[in-house]
Amino acid sequence: MVFGWGKKKPEQQEADIVAREKQITLNEIPDIISEIRSIRERTIIAEVKSFRNKINLNRNTIQNIATDLESDSLNLDDMDTHLSRIVKRGKNDVISVIKKECNVTLPEIDSFEDVKAFNLITSRLLKKVGDALGRQSNVIHIFAKKYAKKLKSDLSIMTDGNDEINTVIMNYSELEDNAKQILDNISKREASAKSIIELHQQQEKTEKNMQDIKSIIEDNIKNIKNIKDGKQYVEFLENKKKIDSLSSEKSKIKNEIGLQFVKISRPLNKYVYVSALDKPQKILLAGLIDNPYDVLTETNKNDIAQILESVRKGIESGSVSVKDVSKSISQIDQTLPKLDNFIKQIITYDKSKNDIEVKLSNFDDEQLRLEESNLARSQRDKLDAESKIKLLDSEITKTVESIPRYIKSIESILNQISAVQYKIKQS
Repeated sequence: MVFGWGKKKPEQQEADIVAREKQITLNEIPDIISEIRSIRERTIIAEVKSFRNKINLNRNTIQNIATDLESDSLNLDDMDTHLSRIVKRGKNDVISVIKKECNVTLPEIDSFEDVKAFNLITSRLLKKVGDALGRQSNVIHIFAKKYAKKLKSDLSIMTDGNDEINTVIMNYSELEDNAKQILDNISKREASAKSIIELHQQQEKTEKNMQDIKSIIEDNIKNIKNIKDGKQYVEFLENKKKIDSLSSEKSKIKNEIGLQFVKISRPLNKYVYVSALDKPQKILLAGLIDNPYDVLTETNKNDIAQILESVRKGIESGSVSVKDVSKSISQIDQTLPKLDNFIKQIITYDKSKNDIEVKLSNFDDEQLRLEESNLARSQRDKLDAESKIKLLDSEITKTVESIPRYIKSIESILNQISAVQYKIKQS
């Protein structure tokens, strides 16, 4: 490197690091970076100022060459007219570009911005003059050899110096990128440390909330147990069993009635088409055919008996057509005296069921349902809290593990841009 702050050879850097290791805190790093920037800027400015003076000399030399070339006839009068015009045009093009570009005012070098502005001007100068010489290469090299050699030499010196300035600017840009990356990592490390505190606070809050939920669950379980241990609940369960057992009794009665009325279902169905019953009796007849259990009541008994008697008479008279008259009449005769017993069984069942339902109503199970609902909700809340605690724990672990990586990255980048080997003290 031209200037004294380029990258060192690995073995030299390693030796310096061992000798100049220094422990620092994160808070000191911004000042260290500012100091490194300041030193680099001062070094660049001082050396580019020197280069400015040199390029001024080279620029003046190039201008003088252009002046000498301008006054040189190049023996144009001895040339063919066509060739003379070509040489003259090429000569004037080169002189014009040199005068224009070399007369540009060069900025004073007092800051890194001045360095970049200076680099832009010299780069333009070199490109424009180089392009002009390229366009007129044959003219200058054949008809103005002594000028070509001088121009080439001075432009080469200026180009080498300008390349060095480009390298300086590129290296300083890398320094800025590294500095930004260091400061970004410091910000990320600080954000991670803050995040860990906040995550711990959330975790503590969630754990406290879970303890409260556990207390609520214990209360719910206790309240449910108290309700279920109570005399009323025990009686409630016993009566529920009785209701369930009554269901089988109902099925038994219903089957017995159904079997009896199936025997006379054919004549009943035939009677529908020949009867002159009023609407309520037609509905009652349809009930006897479809589900006799539901219509066998004390209120309907006389009407039912009347319908059966009418069906019997219809069979006898032939208006109700059946295959076996005597058998159908016999089955109706069997059914009529059983009506009282069927109705009595239904009434007895209904009374038993109503008595038990009254007893069931003595126990208000709303509170039990409420407690069970609260328990289920609290258990869901507990699962949610446990899941959140696990998630927070995972996030804390992940964030804690990120901090050493940020520190390592900060140290690594800082030691790339500094001659001192820094070691960050972690609090």
